[in-house]
Amino acid sequence: MNTSAAPQPLRTEVLILAAGAGRRMGGRAKCLLEVQGHSLLERLVRSVHSLGLHTPVLVLGHHAAEIQAHLVPWPAHLVPRQVVNPAPEDDPASSLHLGLHALGSDVQAVMVLLADQPLIDAADIEAVLGAFQRRPAGCQVLMPMVNGVPGHPVMFDAAVRAELLAAPGTSLRQWRATHPQATLPWVVDNPHHTRDLDTPDDLEALARDTGWVCRWPEAATGVNTDPGSG
Repeated sequence: MNTSAAPQPLRTEVLILAAGAGRRMGGRAKCLLEVQGHSLLERLVRSVHSLGLHTPVLVLGHHAAEIQAHLVPWPAHLVPRQVVNPAPEDDPASSLHLGLHALGSDVQAVMVLLADQPLIDAADIEAVLGAFQRRPAGCQVLMPMVNGVPGHPVMFDAAVRAELLAAPGTSLRQWRATHPQATLPWVVDNPHHTRDLDTPDDLEALARDTGWVCRWPEAATGVNTDPGSG
């Protein structure tokens, strides 16, 4: 009889990065794109919530006020915790570091999601959770790899979080470059992990490939969406 116990799920917290300006998309908050009647951000948060994970931390920057206004009518249990990067372009790693600071002290693993990945769903997130749980000894970072292209969500352990926070300005990419033996490229053939939205052409391709109805919400009036202006 096999008496070995299954590994206990790690206490995992989720970061959703949504601080970008979206300049190549015409200066829009990409996470507010509505797909089949729901914003990309709502779809992502609902997927996280459906798996019983802790309320995610949402890192905002450009368009912070517009995104926060979008959250106002949400049910309270779905509203993510929020931190705002006042200078999201000063340091590429600054938004990640702000999010890491906002996590609980007892977190065992961190998952980082991008708010502009339209195809990521609960099954994709659950698959990454499972792969990280089963990672080989010595692996501290897991990154989906699709046809040689790195994707998201990325997961890493508490020790990596601590090392990043101890070295302000250090990106996860830089950490991986100096710790290749501790990084697991999780090779999969799921294009959800690498598809994001950067340009209007990307949006047209998404609508064409999926048949989804994609639309931008009505622009808010009187809202300053740039944290660095005014």
